[in-house]
Amino acid sequence: MNYNSSNSVPKTVSESDNTSSKPTRPWLGRLSIEEGGIERVTDEERLQNTTKFWNAATFWFSANMAVATLNIGSLGGSLGLSFWDCFIIILVVNITSDLLPAWTAVFGLTGLRMTTFSRYSFGYWGNMLVVIFSMIATTGWNAINSISGAAVLHALSDGTFPVWAGVIVICVAVWVICVLGISWIHRLDTFIWIPPLVVWCVAAGTGASQLTGKDHVGLKGPDKAAAVLTYMASIFSFSVSWVNCAADYNVRMPKGTPRWHIFSATYVGIFVPTVLVQTLGAALYTGTVTNPAWKDAYTESSIGGLLKMALEPAGGFGKFLMVLAALSSIPNNIPNNYSFALHAQNLGPWAMRIPRVVMVTFGFVAAIVIGCCAAKYFADALQTLLSVIGYWTVIHITIVMEEHFIFRRGWSGYDLNAWNSMTELPFGWAAIGAFGFGFLGAALGMKTAWYSGPIAALVGTKGANIGHELTFAFSGVTFPLFRWAEKRIGGR
Repeated sequence: MNYNSSNSVPKTVSESDNTSSKPTRPWLGRLSIEEGGIERVTDEERLQNTTKFWNAATFWFSANMAVATLNIGSLGGSLGLSFWDCFIIILVVNITSDLLPAWTAVFGLTGLRMTTFSRYSFGYWGNMLVVIFSMIATTGWNAINSISGAAVLHALSDGTFPVWAGVIVICVAVWVICVLGISWIHRLDTFIWIPPLVVWCVAAGTGASQLTGKDHVGLKGPDKAAAVLTYMASIFSFSVSWVNCAADYNVRMPKGTPRWHIFSATYVGIFVPTVLVQTLGAALYTGTVTNPAWKDAYTESSIGGLLKMALEPAGGFGKFLMVLAALSSIPNNIPNNYSFALHAQNLGPWAMRIPRVVMVTFGFVAAIVIGCCAAKYFADALQTLLSVIGYWTVIHITIVMEEHFIFRRGWSGYDLNAWNSMTELPFGWAAIGAFGFGFLGAALGMKTAWYSGPIAALVGTKGANIGHELTFAFSGVTFPLFRWAEKRIGGR
């Protein structure tokens, strides 16, 4: 890999202090507990304590083989789409959108986490937008995914186990694993995708008799187009939400690991479980059309109710499988809680001095508070969160790609020693301007539970979510112009 990592670049004061945050407690090393933060992992450091390239696949298998993925798949039916409409959308959108987190996963081979690497595109100070929105996104997903798992426990207990209690149980388990750090995460994720896979296979078999491929609403014309666009936006947002953290789990890959290995492993690890589980979610929702009991269960406990009805023929074994399904929210949330700490440490030199464990704990508490509050308005919160995160992520990936291909001209254009230098990195005026225009596009095209943009409202009777397209157009056109001016005036 031809990265410009010349040692001629002077360290900033904060860079010199980084050595103090390296692991210094031998007992932590013996337990493989991660003690460092966002400091760049050098090639020399990766000669020891490395991870294997297939961990890039198993990590994402575990993260996406989850009940939250099942929940996303069921949204199409609630919009009035048939199973086959949902399946085509799930397949086509994932084929394309999963390429984005697979590409950003490769940035981890530089030894930098994604939020830190974004400084080369957004500038040192402009990157604060990346940090803040990434912290919001990971906290929101942490809460929403916990609610998905808690809904399964709620359904299993016939409503006696409250959703908020399930949120706390799941968040605590996630917190423990994230405190241990990346080595333990990769060890566990090598295997923990297998139990939920068994759950989904059994649920597909035992619930098959109640499922249908018939079009139960019969949407036509603009109304169907609106439903299709909104569902596409939900599927897209779920996949690209991993863009902001995909690189974080590859910083300890062996020195010289080919980029295509990481890209391919990540793509397979995201695409395969996401398509399988979202398709099952779309299928399970059709049970509400053929069976009133399924509809009542969905109304009472959301996706947990559908899963309970599907596994009911399995008796006691089905109840055990529901527990496994609920616990699938734990690996699903690990990327959110773990990366939250790394996002937060990018807030400035002062944040780098705060131990990673403290940042993980702060994200854990925030997720519990938000999750317990959002549980009451889960459906609306899910749709709105998916939309807002999707808009922000489109801006993020658009600016990073344009900087990479237009201004850096590939991998050799980065001085990796400058990752923490305020004087070597751009300020970020170009990214800040493009960010503002991107959200203007989102405001015009967004469709959420509480607000529809003026352009979105033109499609169908209820409006359609076209915010991603407008966000990409607005930010993609303005950033090259602003960046050219920034380089011409500031020289960086």
